[in-house]
Amino acid sequence: MAGHLRGVPGHGARRGARASRVTGDASRVRAGALGRTAFARLDPTGAAPLDGRRGSDAAGAARLRGARRAGERAPPCRCGRDPVKARRAAGLTGAIALLAIAVVFGLLAGGVRLSPADLVRGVGPSGETARLVASLRAPRVALSALVGCCLAVAGAALQALLKNPLADPFLLGTSGGAATGAAIAAVAGLSPLVSPAAAFGGAVLSSVAVAALARRGGRLDLQRLLLAGLIANAFFSAVLLAVFSVASGQTARTMLFWMMGSLADATASKVLALAPYVAAGFAVLLAFAGRLNLFAVGEENAAALGVDVERSKRIVFLASSLLTGAAVAFAGIIGFVGLLVPHAVRAAVGNDQRTLFPVSAIAGAALLVAADAVSRAAFAPAELPVGAVTAAIGAPVFAWLLLRNP
Repeated sequence: MAGHLRGVPGHGARRGARASRVTGDASRVRAGALGRTAFARLDPTGAAPLDGRRGSDAAGAARLRGARRAGERAPPCRCGRDPVKARRAAGLTGAIALLAIAVVFGLLAGGVRLSPADLVRGVGPSGETARLVASLRAPRVALSALVGCCLAVAGAALQALLKNPLADPFLLGTSGGAATGAAIAAVAGLSPLVSPAAAFGGAVLSSVAVAALARRGGRLDLQRLLLAGLIANAFFSAVLLAVFSVASGQTARTMLFWMMGSLADATASKVLALAPYVAAGFAVLLAFAGRLNLFAVGEENAAALGVDVERSKRIVFLASSLLTGAAVAFAGIIGFVGLLVPHAVRAAVGNDQRTLFPVSAIAGAALLVAADAVSRAAFAPAELPVGAVTAAIGAPVFAWLLLRNP
């Protein structure tokens, strides 16, 4: 029969067309399988889409075309509430509630303790309470929230980029460079207003040097990035020890307090100066969140799905360094926020970076506002470094998380 059909005009062309369609369907199914694999690692329920322009729509369309060709009907609509969306909404709502509670606590706590009634009565153009809140506590709460947002989002981005749950904003040498810049400015007798600029300059130089050391064959090697960060931290630690050895007593004490994290000098002008860095860094990382999702299945598979892997790695690293450098420049070195918050948020909302970044920003702000309020209220009128409070909170909580998930 096949031999007779070979002589039929058009039979070979139809067979070639069918083979071409099969080949195209196979390639589309492969892309869809990669997309489904990537999302399965992000969300085992498979209820939410991947990056809307890459993989998800094409794979879904290919499956629907295959169903029509096979004479199958599309699956019926499930009208119940999506459990994944409900989980994410609950996580976002909880983070916002925690931030609201932390802000109220931050406005009330301090050397002069206020009650909620005092706060309500004092919201007006005159009165001691209004002046206290407007000139001291409100700027401090706002600066705490912005710094916490920087550290938490930078930590979440680095953990996704390096695929290392222990990655931290201070792991890659950015904080060491910022601290060194601020310390040199203090020893040189420059104005305190120059210290944030010097710290930010040190963070930028450190990030550029680490990125240059981590390049191999024109690519940003993630293992070399970690090693380069360790080298940078060791170098800047040596420089800081040398700077401490020549600093006067009062200067050394001020530097030490700042290096342990301090928001004592918060002003409205500092809040306005920090806000553009936070907005820029967060916007860049949120734009690359979908690409970071695809990194979960490996760089080769992400590239097969259309991601420019090298460009994405460079931009995510620099945006994370921008957020970390800005936070250190305005508040000193504050540990555990960038390590702890992404873990807690990931347990609540899952691994999708598009949800993880915004919720981490809010939760990080809430944590640092609350920690700063505790640092002011615990031994009032004396004040603890806020970095000591975050370490006291973060170390046992992180140890519990490790024991809970061996």
